[in-house]
Amino acid sequence: MTRLAIALTLLLAQDGVKPRYAAEQGERDKVYFEMKLSIKIEGTDQLANFVRSMHPFLSMEKLAIRAEGGAQVVSKNKRKVEYDEARVEVRYDDADHDFDFQKGQAPEDDKDKLRQMMWFLAAGGRSYTLTPAGEYTSDDPNQDHNGEAMDLFALGITRMPDDDVKEGAVYEKKWKGQRSEKNKPGRFEFVQKVTVEKVEVRDGRKVATLSSVLTGKMSAPKDPAAEEAWTKCEGKTKTVIEVDSGRVLASEGKGAVVSYFRNSADTGAKQEVKLTFSVEGKLAIR
Repeated sequence: MTRLAIALTLLLAQDGVKPRYAAEQGERDKVYFEMKLSIKIEGTDQLANFVRSMHPFLSMEKLAIRAEGGAQVVSKNKRKVEYDEARVEVRYDDADHDFDFQKGQAPEDDKDKLRQMMWFLAAGGRSYTLTPAGEYTSDDPNQDHNGEAMDLFALGITRMPDDDVKEGAVYEKKWKGQRSEKNKPGRFEFVQKVTVEKVEVRDGRKVATLSSVLTGKMSAPKDPAAEEAWTKCEGKTKTVIEVDSGRVLASEGKGAVVSYFRNSADTGAKQEVKLTFSVEGKLAIR
């Protein structure tokens, strides 16, 4: 590091910065993205099998994606990630499958239903709204509360500070999620504790690294069929962002969403099920 860069970094440590995500349309950045997802269903056979039958997605045990493509702000607060090519590895119904996808080759007429699901789930890219303050909304109208939480982890979404912050500062953000379980009113109550891990100068530009612990708990009316029921999430995120432009240079996160349900059968026997979604993601500009 040159003496000038050291001096600028020392000055930044004394002066506060106020990072914000970019809001206006910008250039398309070439990005590399990888994500891993696992689904674990535990419990008594009757309830576990019932949960597994609720959606084909729940027959998936593990999923890994490695993709390259482009990301940009396409209009005010609207972002789009497109994959030029993607490699998908999935364990589904106790069997392993590999798929390679290229941009513009969506398998609409493919009779392979699993391949179709992997395209739309993993390889088709994603679009979403992200405000300068870090308020995130997926464009997927069918997304539920679990998907919302997993997106926050996998994309490293970070709520930005209200005021200027210095390196080493810690702040906390609380908000209510936008997504709920189908036909139910419950939503996550999120808490994100953010640490300003580093403020530095890279190639003459101010860059902030923000790391966080993100937790959430479903706020919902009590299920009359349950003796005990809850849904929680917990994980960590990191975002590296240019302070002046709002351009994300890298982001990552890792976390889990866990749902638990317990009641008693007519015989008095305990019935319970625990559903765990574990996800980790990493995105970097190439």
